[in-house]
Amino acid sequence: MLKRKIEKALLQWKNSPDHNPLIIKGCRQCGKTFITESFAKENYKHTVYLNFFENPEYKEIFAGSLDIDNLTMLITAFLGNKAQFKPHETVIILDEIQSCPEARTALKFFKLDGRYDVIATGSLLGIKGYNQTPASIPVGYETVMEMYPLDFEEFIWANGINETIIDSLQSCLINEKPVPSALHNRMQELLLQYAVVGGMPAAVNAFIETKQLNLVLSIQRNIIASYEDDMVKYAENKDKPLIKACFQSIPKQLSKENKKFQYSLIKKGSTAARFAGSLQWVEDAGIIKRCYNL
Repeated sequence: MLKRKIEKALLQWKNSPDHNPLIIKGCRQCGKTFITESFAKENYKHTVYLNFFENPEYKEIFAGSLDIDNLTMLITAFLGNKAQFKPHETVIILDEIQSCPEARTALKFFKLDGRYDVIATGSLLGIKGYNQTPASIPVGYETVMEMYPLDFEEFIWANGINETIIDSLQSCLINEKPVPSALHNRMQELLLQYAVVGGMPAAVNAFIETKQLNLVLSIQRNIIASYEDDMVKYAENKDKPLIKACFQSIPKQLSKENKKFQYSLIKKGSTAARFAGSLQWVEDAGIIKRCYNL
């Protein structure tokens, strides 16, 4: 199991008195579902799991009254003995909540009721063209936490670099002392591997277990293909070709000596007026992160 920094943030959330329902946002396949289920298993006696993407029929639960007793009754009707509702001992996981806007509206009522913790995950929350927006976003009744692919420190944890070694590196930095050459070389090697493998959990796991970069490349290509599928499925029709063109131009943009994003590289004669909104869609989906030059 990959160690993730968000585990500490989740524990702080749970231990905070009177905490809100939690929404974990992040790009697809960055590990939201896995980390949420693992956290629930370790910290609650009972877990009730609903995935709106895999089981669209679960949306019917939230189609009527959002009274909590009514919702728990309907969930039990769908899940049977898998749903055990015990006050302050049960966590409800609402996976892919962007597929059920009414479930997000219900977060306010879960908060006011206070008997059950709720953790929701979402990949395309607020993306233009994806489903409908909630009738009422529960402002003040939800906590939103961002989740990203593994950063370099999480990557070296996965490769067996322990906290003692990391503390030693930090000590060298703080005290302005050279890092021992053997350790320096190892860290350089890991940084190069991280640049190639990236931080998607599936790719990192495959690399750790097999050291076969062809397998890693296959996983990376599948992830990219799934992102392009999302653009075709969920963006508005008039925006689909523009969004895909923006996304596909990124390798070309990054290969330049001047890393400034140039709309003209997307297509000859392209302008910000035509493509700025499409680039924003890709960023809102969590697929890219802009770095602003100040």
